[in-house]
Amino acid sequence: MAGPLQKFYLVEQLRHERERLQQENAHLWREVEGRFSTQKLLGNSLPMQRLVRVIDQIRDSSVDVLITGENGTGKELVAKAIHFNSPRARQPFVAINCAAIPETLIESELFGISKGTATGVDARMGKFEQANKGTLFLDEIGDLGMRAQAKVLRVLQERAVEPVGERMTIPLDIRILAATNKNLEAEIKAGRFRDDLYYRLKVVHVHTPALREIPADIPLLANYFLDQYGKRMDKPAKKLSAGAMRRLMEYSWPGNIRQLENEMKRLVVMVRGTTINEDALEEGIRCPPQINGGPEDLQGRSLPQAVAELEQRMIRETLAACRFNQVQTAKRLGLSRQGLIKKIKRHNIQV
Repeated sequence: MAGPLQKFYLVEQLRHERERLQQENAHLWREVEGRFSTQKLLGNSLPMQRLVRVIDQIRDSSVDVLITGENGTGKELVAKAIHFNSPRARQPFVAINCAAIPETLIESELFGISKGTATGVDARMGKFEQANKGTLFLDEIGDLGMRAQAKVLRVLQERAVEPVGERMTIPLDIRILAATNKNLEAEIKAGRFRDDLYYRLKVVHVHTPALREIPADIPLLANYFLDQYGKRMDKPAKKLSAGAMRRLMEYSWPGNIRQLENEMKRLVVMVRGTTINEDALEEGIRCPPQINGGPEDLQGRSLPQAVAELEQRMIRETLAACRFNQVQTAKRLGLSRQGLIKKIKRHNIQV
């Protein structure tokens, strides 16, 4: 009897252990999905509400998505929110930064490589195959070379990948999320990006706004980062004075949300008291460089001349900030696209 009884207890022990692991796994998945919920995309501004609404609209689908926005605006966080709020949430999420991989290695990284393709080379699974059944996030897709672009396009068309040095294709069930800080339409005109790949990726387009475009969200974000890093570092709760908050909202934030997060982290460490005043802010934020074009620069000019110069400078600077995307430039300047085009012609601005 000892043998069967011992086997029974062993089976029961294994069953309980399996149930425990299943419960733990389910708990961890709930934690991950909660961490990347759209509720974590903080912001009450219209651009952020629009962004969250698009993610919610596509949550039941697996369509490919193109994410655009400046560096530091949270494009990877948006990609993870899309993945973890989709039917593929419990399948792999694989990310690759296309700008960080040398052009000589990018194809083997993306598509894999078979053993013996070169001396001493072992077989390696590429990112496309690793992401099978799940999502592949192609970050900085605008930096991909033309040869690799052609091969990525073929994979997207055929939903199958052929590793380097291999003749057989591997079928894929995969979703593609691509992100870039470049104006891909301008890159297409310059001959640096394939238009067919652009339209293949851009089934749905979402844009992550620059922080200067959503100043009303700065208090919410700043207080969130102060609270998070205060808890993480076991520091007393801190708050920003009215003057310090005003400085944050007036600053242009070239590094966007990433820069704001790092500044709040620094303040949690450096400020001893519980109130953060203006003088505690980084000098570049507290005293930003003055932009040329103040009253002293307009002396000796008539009012029409001064207005024309200011208008021309604003259009040039906004075009550059928007990477010469005329729709975005017009929106930021409060103009119609046709109105912007007329002013560009009037001021003879080269685009």
